[in-house]
Amino acid sequence: MGLLFESLKESEILSIQEIVEGFMTFNPVQIKAFLSEKQNIALIAKLDGVTIGLIYGYTLTRVDGKAPQFFIYSVDIHPAYQDKGYGSCFVQYAVDWAKDNGFSESFVPTDKDNHALAGYMKRRG
Repeated sequence: MGLLFESLKESEILSIQEIVEGFMTFNPVQIKAFLSEKQNIALIAKLDGVTIGLIYGYTLTRVDGKAPQFFIYSVDIHPAYQDKGYGSCFVQYAVDWAKDNGFSESFVPTDKDNHALAGYMKRRG
């Protein structure tokens, strides 16, 4: 099976519980509401059928009329799978996904305390 990336489906909401519990209250009803909004995007990473990561963000409409931007709000990898390159692959997938889906660019803000993501972003320029 290997590593697979896909959009989060309503039927898979429970699969992200362990990933999000460390930084937010897991609320399946709220996540379902998030998924129902057209401008919201949630992608998951699976390794051998087990969900190991979540990226979620938003479509930003540009005032200049150009193609929208993908604002990656959060990149989360289950602690057991961190520091193994899965997060880097996942972010690259999200950027490629956005490009393939008509977004003009993608961006992900981070702070210096998020060493893994800050390091990845620095390496990417």
